[in-house]
Amino acid sequence: MNNRASWDEPTTKILLDLCIEQKNQLNWSDRCLTKLGWRNVHSRFRAETGLQLGSKQLQNKLNNLRRQFFAWRALETSSGLGRDTQTGGVSADATYWEQDQQDTQARSQPHSVKPLPFLNELFELYGHEPQDRGTLLSAGGIREDTPSMGTEGNFVDLEEDPAPASSAC
Repeated sequence: MNNRASWDEPTTKILLDLCIEQKNQLNWSDRCLTKLGWRNVHSRFRAETGLQLGSKQLQNKLNNLRRQFFAWRALETSSGLGRDTQTGGVSADATYWEQDQQDTQARSQPHSVKPLPFLNELFELYGHEPQDRGTLLSAGGIREDTPSMGTEGNFVDLEEDPAPASSAC
């Protein structure tokens, strides 16, 4: 029995769309789905595709996409590199590619310079910058900037201490 998942583009798109939906429903931590988010994605993925993949297989696929996305972003934003507007790939001078080829052969992992499929979806999940990765839900709820002392509508003067300190020892 072969437990390896076979991922085609439509199946990958379904997974990404379900993950984006869960992120928009705030079932997202700093960089991945919460446990509730994964349960929702897993059940909806099975219902929509009919595939009996385990949640670990879905997580592995998303983690691989995430790694590829950040590797591509690092390559795209490296010093001296730019984006080829005609191909969508990364452009650089020949000396960079010679060094990159030597580095790649040393690691035995080829780097793709073409844009990844589903780039828009990956940007939506992982953002352009860390602060763009979405609203985080914490134990205190969705956090807005909270001033430590009063605001214009709720002024608190430090000189007027409403509750004097107690000496309970």
